[in-house]
Amino acid sequence: MEKIKKISISINSLSCAVDGKVILDDINFSLTSGQSITITGRNGVGKTLLLNTIMGFKASFRGKIFINGGDLSSNPSNRQEQIGYFGHKASLQIGLTPREVLNYWKAFYSSDAITSDLIKFWELPNNAVENCSKGQRKRIALARLSLMQRNIWVLDEPTTNLDPVGKEKFLELHTLHLKSGGLSIITTHEPEQFKKSKMINLDRYRGNLSQC
Repeated sequence: MEKIKKISISINSLSCAVDGKVILDDINFSLTSGQSITITGRNGVGKTLLLNTIMGFKASFRGKIFINGGDLSSNPSNRQEQIGYFGHKASLQIGLTPREVLNYWKAFYSSDAITSDLIKFWELPNNAVENCSKGQRKRIALARLSLMQRNIWVLDEPTTNLDPVGKEKFLELHTLHLKSGGLSIITTHEPEQFKKSKMINLDRYRGNLSQC
Protein backbone atom coordinates (compact mmCIF):
# COMPACT_ATOMS: atom_id res chain seq x y z
CA MET A 1 0.00 0.00 0.00
CA GLU A 2 1.47 3.33 -1.09
CA LYS A 3 2.02 6.22 1.31
CA ILE A 4 -0.73 8.78 0.72
CA LYS A 5 -0.62 12.54 1.07
CA LYS A 6 -1.57 14.10 4.39
CA ILE A 7 -5.30 14.17 4.96
CA SER A 8 -7.65 15.39 7.67
CA ILE A 9 -11.22 15.45 8.88
CA SER A 10 -12.72 17.77 11.49
CA ILE A 11 -16.12 17.53 13.16
CA ASN A 12 -17.02 20.87 14.73
CA SER A 13 -19.94 21.44 17.15
CA LEU A 14 -21.96 18.72 15.44
CA SER A 15 -25.49 18.06 16.68
CA CYS A 16 -27.54 15.25 15.12
CA ALA A 17 -31.32 15.12 15.06
CA VAL A 18 -34.06 12.65 14.22
CA ASP A 19 -37.56 13.94 13.43
CA GLY A 20 -36.47 17.36 14.64
CA LYS A 21 -35.28 16.10 18.04
CA VAL A 22 -31.61 16.50 18.99
CA ILE A 23 -30.16 13.06 19.78
CA LEU A 24 -26.46 13.97 19.94
CA ASP A 25 -25.21 17.42 20.85
CA ASP A 26 -21.97 19.39 20.38
CA ILE A 27 -19.56 16.69 19.18
CA ASN A 28 -16.04 17.83 18.33
CA PHE A 29 -12.99 15.94 17.12
CA SER A 30 -10.25 16.17 14.51
CA LEU A 31 -8.06 13.56 12.86
CA THR A 32 -5.08 13.70 10.53
CA SER A 33 -3.13 11.06 8.63
CA GLY A 34 -2.32 8.01 10.76
CA GLN A 35 -4.94 8.72 13.40
CA SER A 36 -8.11 6.87 14.40
CA ILE A 37 -10.99 7.59 16.77
CA THR A 38 -13.07 4.90 18.44
CA ILE A 39 -16.68 5.81 19.20
CA THR A 40 -18.38 3.92 22.01
CA GLY A 41 -21.62 4.14 23.98
CA ARG A 42 -24.57 2.06 25.03
CA ASN A 43 -27.02 0.55 22.55
CA GLY A 44 -29.26 3.18 21.00
CA VAL A 45 -27.11 6.14 22.01
CA GLY A 46 -26.63 7.20 18.38
CA LYS A 47 -23.35 5.71 17.16
CA THR A 48 -24.76 4.73 13.77
CA LEU A 49 -26.63 8.04 13.59
CA LEU A 50 -23.35 9.93 13.99
CA LEU A 51 -21.68 7.97 11.19
CA ASN A 52 -24.72 8.39 8.93
CA THR A 53 -24.59 12.14 9.57
CA ILE A 54 -20.89 12.32 8.71
CA MET A 55 -21.54 10.33 5.54
CA GLY A 56 -24.48 12.49 4.53
CA PHE A 57 -27.14 9.79 4.85
CA LYS A 58 -28.89 11.98 7.46
CA ALA A 59 -29.45 15.62 6.51
CA SER A 60 -30.73 17.04 9.81
CA PHE A 61 -27.75 18.38 11.73
CA ARG A 62 -26.04 21.50 12.98
CA GLY A 63 -22.30 22.11 12.92
CA LYS A 64 -19.48 21.78 10.42
CA ILE A 65 -17.75 18.88 8.68
CA PHE A 66 -14.36 19.66 7.15
CA ILE A 67 -12.33 17.28 4.97
CA ASN A 68 -8.78 18.28 4.05
CA GLY A 69 -9.53 21.81 5.18
CA GLY A 70 -12.59 22.25 2.98
CA ASP A 71 -16.04 22.89 4.44
CA LEU A 72 -18.17 20.04 3.05
CA SER A 73 -21.03 20.44 5.53
CA SER A 74 -23.53 21.12 2.76
CA ASN A 75 -21.98 18.76 0.21
CA PRO A 76 -22.73 15.15 1.22
CA SER A 77 -21.96 13.71 -2.21
CA ASN A 78 -18.42 15.11 -2.05
CA ARG A 79 -17.98 13.62 1.42
CA GLN A 80 -19.16 10.23 0.20
CA GLU A 81 -16.70 10.30 -2.70
CA GLN A 82 -13.80 10.66 -0.28
CA ILE A 83 -14.85 8.17 2.42
CA GLY A 84 -14.68 4.39 2.52
CA TYR A 85 -17.83 3.40 4.40
CA PHE A 86 -18.64 0.10 6.08
CA GLY A 87 -22.11 -0.29 7.58
CA HIS A 88 -24.23 -3.00 9.15
CA LYS A 89 -25.67 -4.17 5.82
CA ALA A 90 -23.18 -6.06 3.63
CA SER A 91 -25.21 -5.50 0.41
CA LEU A 92 -23.83 -8.60 -1.30
CA GLN A 93 -25.26 -9.78 -4.59
CA ILE A 94 -27.16 -13.04 -4.10
CA GLY A 95 -26.12 -15.86 -6.43
CA LEU A 96 -22.53 -14.68 -6.79
CA THR A 97 -19.43 -16.15 -5.22
CA PRO A 98 -17.11 -13.95 -3.13
CA ARG A 99 -14.69 -13.82 -6.08
CA GLU A 100 -17.45 -12.62 -8.40
CA VAL A 101 -18.57 -10.00 -5.89
CA LEU A 102 -15.03 -8.69 -5.48
CA ASN A 103 -14.48 -8.64 -9.25
CA TYR A 104 -17.65 -6.57 -9.61
CA TRP A 105 -16.44 -4.08 -7.00
CA LYS A 106 -12.95 -4.05 -8.54
CA ALA A 107 -14.41 -2.95 -11.87
CA PHE A 108 -16.82 -0.47 -10.23
CA TYR A 109 -14.01 1.29 -8.34
CA SER A 110 -11.43 0.87 -11.14
CA SER A 111 -9.22 -0.66 -8.49
CA ASP A 112 -5.75 -2.08 -9.12
CA ALA A 113 -6.05 -4.40 -6.10
CA ILE A 114 -5.65 -8.10 -6.90
CA THR A 115 -8.82 -10.07 -6.19
CA SER A 116 -7.02 -13.36 -5.55
CA ASP A 117 -4.86 -11.67 -2.91
CA LEU A 118 -7.95 -10.43 -1.08
CA ILE A 119 -9.57 -13.88 -1.22
CA LYS A 120 -6.41 -15.42 0.22
CA PHE A 121 -6.01 -12.78 2.92
CA TRP A 122 -9.62 -13.03 4.11
CA GLU A 123 -9.79 -16.81 3.55
CA LEU A 124 -13.01 -16.50 1.57
CA PRO A 125 -14.97 -19.58 0.44
CA ASN A 126 -15.95 -20.43 -3.13
CA ASN A 127 -19.67 -20.93 -2.54
CA ALA A 128 -22.49 -18.44 -3.22
CA VAL A 129 -22.75 -15.60 -0.73
CA GLU A 130 -26.19 -16.69 0.49
CA ASN A 131 -24.55 -19.90 1.72
CA CYS A 132 -21.86 -18.01 3.63
CA SER A 133 -22.02 -17.45 7.39
CA LYS A 134 -22.51 -13.97 8.85
CA GLY A 135 -18.82 -13.80 9.63
CA GLN A 136 -17.84 -14.81 6.09
CA ARG A 137 -20.21 -12.23 4.64
CA LYS A 138 -18.62 -9.62 6.86
CA ARG A 139 -15.17 -10.60 5.60
CA ILE A 140 -16.37 -10.16 2.01
CA ALA A 141 -17.77 -6.71 2.83
CA LEU A 142 -14.57 -5.67 4.60
CA ALA A 143 -12.53 -6.70 1.57
CA ARG A 144 -14.38 -3.96 -0.29
CA LEU A 145 -12.38 -1.35 1.65
CA SER A 146 -9.23 -2.41 -0.16
CA LEU A 147 -11.00 -2.02 -3.50
CA MET A 148 -12.49 1.40 -2.72
CA GLN A 149 -9.02 2.87 -2.10
CA ARG A 150 -10.31 5.70 0.07
CA ASN A 151 -8.03 7.45 2.54
CA ILE A 152 -10.77 8.08 5.13
CA TRP A 153 -12.58 5.10 6.63
CA VAL A 154 -15.90 5.35 8.47
CA LEU A 155 -16.68 1.93 9.93
CA ASP A 156 -19.73 0.84 11.90
CA GLU A 157 -18.79 -2.04 14.25
CA PRO A 158 -16.42 -3.72 11.76
CA THR A 159 -15.42 -6.60 14.06
CA THR A 160 -18.93 -7.71 15.13
CA ASN A 161 -19.64 -11.32 14.05
CA LEU A 162 -15.97 -11.92 13.20
CA ASP A 163 -14.18 -14.85 14.80
CA PRO A 164 -10.75 -14.25 16.46
CA VAL A 165 -8.90 -14.88 13.18
CA GLY A 166 -11.17 -12.49 11.32
CA LYS A 167 -10.64 -9.82 13.95
CA GLU A 168 -6.88 -10.23 13.69
CA LYS A 169 -7.07 -9.83 9.93
CA PHE A 170 -9.15 -6.67 10.21
CA LEU A 171 -6.78 -5.17 12.79
CA GLU A 172 -3.84 -5.99 10.51
CA LEU A 173 -5.56 -4.24 7.61
CA HIS A 174 -6.51 -1.27 9.78
CA THR A 175 -2.95 -0.87 11.08
CA LEU A 176 -1.64 -0.90 7.51
CA HIS A 177 -4.22 1.72 6.52
CA LEU A 178 -3.05 4.07 9.29
CA LYS A 179 0.65 3.46 8.63
CA SER A 180 0.04 4.34 4.98
CA GLY A 181 -1.35 7.72 6.01
CA GLY A 182 -5.06 6.97 6.17
CA LEU A 183 -7.40 7.78 9.05
CA SER A 184 -10.47 6.11 10.48
CA ILE A 185 -13.63 6.68 12.51
CA ILE A 186 -14.88 3.44 14.09
CA THR A 187 -17.86 2.56 16.27
CA THR A 188 -17.47 -0.49 18.49
CA HIS A 189 -18.50 -2.26 21.67
CA GLU A 190 -14.97 -3.65 21.89
CA PRO A 191 -12.78 -0.56 22.38
CA GLU A 192 -9.96 -2.65 23.87
CA GLN A 193 -9.09 -3.66 20.30
CA PHE A 194 -8.15 -0.06 19.47
CA LYS A 195 -5.96 0.97 22.41
CA LYS A 196 -3.87 3.42 20.35
CA SER A 197 -6.96 5.19 19.05
CA LYS A 198 -8.55 8.35 20.35
CA MET A 199 -11.74 7.60 22.26
CA ILE A 200 -15.12 9.29 22.54
CA ASN A 201 -18.10 7.96 24.52
CA LEU A 202 -21.38 9.24 23.09
CA ASP A 203 -23.18 8.78 26.41
CA ARG A 204 -21.67 12.17 27.28
CA TYR A 205 -23.18 13.84 24.25
CA ARG A 206 -26.82 12.91 24.53
CA GLY A 207 -29.07 15.70 23.35
CA ASN A 208 -31.83 17.25 25.44
CA LEU A 209 -34.43 16.30 22.77
CA SER A 210 -34.94 19.95 21.92
CA GLN A 211 -36.01 20.99 18.45
CA CYS A 212 -33.22 21.13 15.88
